[in-house]
Amino acid sequence: MIADTEISLVKPRPDLAEDVREALTESYTDLIKFLLWPVPNPTVETVRENIEQAIYNFDNHQNEYRFLILRNSDSRLVGNISLLIRDLKIPYLEFGYWVRSSEQGKGYISKAVTMLEAYAVNELGVRRLEIRMAESNIKSRQVAERAGYQFEAKLHSDRVLADGSIENSLVYYKLC
Repeated sequence: MIADTEISLVKPRPDLAEDVREALTESYTDLIKFLLWPVPNPTVETVRENIEQAIYNFDNHQNEYRFLILRNSDSRLVGNISLLIRDLKIPYLEFGYWVRSSEQGKGYISKAVTMLEAYAVNELGVRRLEIRMAESNIKSRQVAERAGYQFEAKLHSDRVLADGSIENSLVYYKLC
């Protein structure tokens, strides 16, 4: 667990499957704008299986290190943040995150990025961190800039959105 006074980042746990399902269901309309994986009404069993896979991945240093974001005052699940493994030889990781629709605009993702960056540097020895987003995802761009990431590139027509449209990606990075 990684914690400060406001939020805690915890490894996914099967007992939080219902909380994750509720957050995903609430946030579907916002998530589907920029991500391909959301489904309108995931089942608890599907979410639990996904959590089990995330635990396996974390423990075996495969694909991603996923954390759930819990608000300390009431243990409410406010989002998810991951370090996607791009190359462990460097090491080079990429942030992925989402925030529950009713909790947007409260700074949870910016805070979680800063907290997880420290973990990545101190515990994983990361040398490069990256945040990528659809060019139209202004809120994600603001997160990257607030966290001190530098704009590196625009990747033209490299992203398919859920509605089938093609969009550019923006890449922000930080060397550690």
